[in-house]
Amino acid sequence: MNIIKKLQNQTVGNNRSLIFKKLIVWLPVILMYIVIFSFSGQNGEQSGGLSRKVAGVLVDTADKLNIIVVTDDNREIYIENCQFPIRKTAHMTEYAILGMLVLTALIIDGVILKAAVYISVFITFLCACTDEFHQLFVPGRSGQFTDVLIDTTGCIIGVVIYYFIFSLIKNKIINKK
Repeated sequence: MNIIKKLQNQTVGNNRSLIFKKLIVWLPVILMYIVIFSFSGQNGEQSGGLSRKVAGVLVDTADKLNIIVVTDDNREIYIENCQFPIRKTAHMTEYAILGMLVLTALIIDGVILKAAVYISVFITFLCACTDEFHQLFVPGRSGQFTDVLIDTTGCIIGVVIYYFIFSLIKNKIINKK
């Protein structure tokens, strides 16, 4: 019996239970978007400070591992050069996670895997658009369409990884039978 028929056969008494199940399925998506939205709500100084801290840790770690040689003269240059890739990698990672969570919720809701892949990318793209729009109103921040594309690329990477892992697991289960 497909999901639509199951939903149609629900009695009024089960509506609360169905709503609760839907909420539980989509709660991780909502929580992840709240995390993303809160990071985007940081003003330019706060956001830059966070990137700078992460860059400092990476530079110091690379120095301790003898990957680079850090001196008082070049430490700031290394930190400055790391901040942009750190910010964009963070964007991609956040949206890879969001995309995988949306995909999971859609699959649990009964959407066919291939359709769920496209729908999850579209939903995540819309989330990225609203997030960048939100940044237009945050002091020291700006909304950039290039960031929407970076976010969507992160989503696509996450969804592709998920899709292949899901397909491998599904094929193993089918082959065992």
